[in-house]
Amino acid sequence: MLEHLFAALPAVIFSWQGVLAMVVSTGAGIIIGALPGLSATMGVALLIPFTFGMDSLTALLAMAGMYNGAIYGGSISAILLNIPGTPAAVCTTLDGYPMAKRGDGVLALQAGVICSCVGGVLSALSLMLIAPYLAQLALRFGPAEYFWVAVLGLSTIASFLSGSTLKGLISGFIGLLISTFGTDAITGVPRFDFGTSYLLDGVPQLVALIGLFSIPEVYIILEKSGLKQGVKDIHLAASRGWDWVRDSTASVSIWIRSSLIGIIIGIMPGAGANIAAFISYNDARQRSKTPEKFGTGFIDGVKAAETANNAVTASALAPMLTFGVPGNAVAAVMIGGLMVHGLQPGPNLFVKEPIVVYGLMWGMLLTNFIMLFFGLLGSRLFAKCLLIPPTLMAAAILVLCCVGTYSINNTLGDVFAMLICGFIGVLMLRLRIPVAPAVLGIILGGMAENEFRRALLLADSFLDLFIRPLSAVLIALTLLSLAVPIIKGVKKRKAGVVEEEMSGGIEF
Repeated sequence: MLEHLFAALPAVIFSWQGVLAMVVSTGAGIIIGALPGLSATMGVALLIPFTFGMDSLTALLAMAGMYNGAIYGGSISAILLNIPGTPAAVCTTLDGYPMAKRGDGVLALQAGVICSCVGGVLSALSLMLIAPYLAQLALRFGPAEYFWVAVLGLSTIASFLSGSTLKGLISGFIGLLISTFGTDAITGVPRFDFGTSYLLDGVPQLVALIGLFSIPEVYIILEKSGLKQGVKDIHLAASRGWDWVRDSTASVSIWIRSSLIGIIIGIMPGAGANIAAFISYNDARQRSKTPEKFGTGFIDGVKAAETANNAVTASALAPMLTFGVPGNAVAAVMIGGLMVHGLQPGPNLFVKEPIVVYGLMWGMLLTNFIMLFFGLLGSRLFAKCLLIPPTLMAAAILVLCCVGTYSINNTLGDVFAMLICGFIGVLMLRLRIPVAPAVLGIILGGMAENEFRRALLLADSFLDLFIRPLSAVLIALTLLSLAVPIIKGVKKRKAGVVEEEMSGGIEF
C-alpha cells in the first residue's frame, strides 16, 4: 500500500494540469460554498461535465478541490451574515456570527479556515492509512445503529437549552414536525402535503435552513437600520487575527477530539458533516470550563464545528473507494464522476488503478493547504462585508437567498417554502425561541424515524435495538450526552445555594 501511495505523489505534484485543477477548483469551491443554496454536492455535480476532456486523475483532483473548498466556504457566510452557505456550516453560525458582530470577524474567519485545514488534513491521512479498516467498521452499521446515531445527534439539543427548557423543546418539536412532511419512506403514504405536489418530497433541508437563518437576520438588520453603527470601531476591531502560538496551542485538544468525531461520522454512509459538527460542538461545550460562553461568540465553538465538518470530507470517501458504497451525497456524485472516466469503485480499483486512487487521496490532502492559503489571504477582505450599510446588506442577503434557493431545484416552490420558513424563524425570534434545536430536528428527524422503522421491520424483537454491541456503545454515549448538562446544572444550583447561605450568614 505504501509503495503505491508514494508512487502516486509525483503524478500529482509534478503535473501542471493537476496542480492547476486543484487551485482553480478549490477557489471555485470556496465561492460556491459561501453562496447560500449552493452546496458541495451541487458544486461537484456542476464540475463533472467540465472534466470530460481531462484524464481521470486530473478530474478527481478537481473534484477533491471543489469538495474541500465548498465545505469550508459555507463558514464564510455563516460567520459574516449568519447564513450557513452549506448545511455543514449551520453550527458555525452559533458562535461565528456573534464574533463578527462584536468586531472579531477576521479572527473567526481565520480560525475557521485553520481548523478546517486541520480537520481536512487529519481526515485525508486517515483515508490514506486506514481506509479499508474504517470501511469495514462502517459496513457493520445497520438501521438500528443509524437510529442511535440520529438519537445521539438529537441528544445534543440539551446543550442548547441554556434559557427556557420549554422553549428549547418547542423548537426541537417544530424541527421534527417539519421533517415529517412528504411521502412516508416506508409505506409511501403522503403526509402533510396540504394538497400540493411540491410537498410530496418534503421540505428540502437546505431550503428550510436558509429560511430559518436568513430571513430573521434580514428582519433584525432592518429593525435596527435606524440605529447608528460604529463603523470605525468595527473596522479597527476586525484587524485582530489568529495568534499562531497561543491559539494553536489552545486548540490541540479540540482538533484531536473533533477530528476523531468527524472521521468516525464520515465513514458512516448517510451521516453527514452537519451531524459531525453538532456532536463535536456539544462535546466541546461539555468539556469546556466555561460552557456558558458557547453561543455568545466563543471561538472554541467555531473551532469544534469547523474541524469536525471538514474531518468528514476524506473519510466519507473510504467506503466509496473500498466497497463502492458512498459515505455521503458528495461521494455519491463522485461515484458518477469515476464511472464517467471508466473507473468502477470497489476493491478492484486499488489493484487496477492504484495511482489514480492514491492520487485522489493526495489531492484530498493537498487541497486543504490550497484552501488555507485562500482563506488566510481573503479573510480581511471578506470581513469588509461588515462595513456595508445595513439596508444594502439586508437587500443583498435577501436577493442571494432567493437566487440561491431557486438554483437548488430551479423551482419557485423552493423560494416560497424558504420565505415561509423565514416567517416561522421571525416568529421564533420574537418569541425568543432558539433556532438551533429546530435545525437539529429538521436534519435528524427523518433519519431517526426511517431507520427506527427499518430496524423494527428487520428485528426479531424490540430488544434487538438495544443488545447489538455498536448500539449499546451509541446508547451509552447518548445517555452521557444527556447526563452531562444535567449534572453541571445540579452542581451550579448547589454552588448557588452555598453562596447564598454564605452571603446570608455574613450579612447576619
